[in-house]
Amino acid sequence: MKDKVIIGSRQSKLALAQTQLVITQLQPYFPQITFVIKKIATQGDVNLKDSLQKIGGKGVFVKEIERELQTREIDFAVHSLKDVMPNLPDDLMIGAVPKRNSPYDCLISRQKLNMLDDLPQGARVGTNSSRRQGQLLHLRSDLEIIPIRGNIDTRIKKIETENLDAVVLAEAGLNRLTVDLTDKYRLSLQNVLLPAMGQGAMAIECRRADADTLALLAKINDAHSAACVGVEREFLRAIGGTCTFPIGGYAIIQDEQVRFEGLVASPDGQHVLRETKQGVLKDHLGEVVAADLLVQDKFEIMKGSQV
Repeated sequence: MKDKVIIGSRQSKLALAQTQLVITQLQPYFPQITFVIKKIATQGDVNLKDSLQKIGGKGVFVKEIERELQTREIDFAVHSLKDVMPNLPDDLMIGAVPKRNSPYDCLISRQKLNMLDDLPQGARVGTNSSRRQGQLLHLRSDLEIIPIRGNIDTRIKKIETENLDAVVLAEAGLNRLTVDLTDKYRLSLQNVLLPAMGQGAMAIECRRADADTLALLAKINDAHSAACVGVEREFLRAIGGTCTFPIGGYAIIQDEQVRFEGLVASPDGQHVLRETKQGVLKDHLGEVVAADLLVQDKFEIMKGSQV
């Protein structure tokens, strides 16, 4: 095994923090290895003006990094798993999924809220996620959804700069960073919004043929987290949607029993379809729920979403 390992990461504060978390987990097992972070600019980081849907979906956060994996300029890459497209290049794979953080969304607001209904009528809510938008508008059709992009700090600041009542963020990002929430309030949406597939989990991507790196990453793979996100990504592939389409999915496993809930929504919130199934891993519940939702989709919510 080499004595120097190069890790590819996006340049954002959260991406670098997540990469450092991976190094911190690996270092006790491999004290002889020097881990070096290589910052890579992705299309999604460079183009902050256009929506993710317009510039190619969340895959724009990983393509340049995957290219450096394929040219052997880096040994592995650390991604937010929800940014990773459902189908990887043939020569690449997810080598490990460390223990997952919170999969849920939360609301950051100017005023203290006890529930979503506490937002004022016609409240301006910032999010660039069509999944969040569809579910929010289904619950509160009066809300005005304002598209926002940028890192976590930037999006929180837009509460003032864009005159927003609140923004929706992933809890995991806030948990992994020291974010200044002075004069702001945080409300968990755990029982309100179904999360994105893989939200709260990190994906460590490497070359499929790189046995040394796979052996290294095996030390920090969390089998439970990997199994849950595996069901969620199976659903994403089967439903035929992109990472930016209004699709949600969340799996939990207890005593070898898998419970998976999947959702598709129209961006305007008029139609939301949900399905829950329970079984074991070999039942491929992601595929089962996807098939059921596609049959129920009389509104053609999923039309045109194929990747």
